[in-house]
Amino acid sequence: MSTKSVLRPPDAPVAPGRVSLPDRVALRVGMSLIIWSRRTRRPQIDPELRARLAREREQREAEWVILGAGLRMWR
Repeated sequence: MSTKSVLRPPDAPVAPGRVSLPDRVALRVGMSLIIWSRRTRRPQIDPELRARLAREREQREAEWVILGAGLRMWR
């Protein structure tokens, strides 16, 4: 039994030997554009989520101020 029939089924299509230069260039340019667009796109955050995160941050800062003032008075 030959090695090829062991590695792949006999009815599998044979891959082409070479890819033309314009096809390789087009593939590389296309992949570069996809990667660039994913890196430069900013995630969309809805205004409600942004407002909620701001309120939570302000609440945490207020708690830290109260805690710091309480510790100063305790000393």
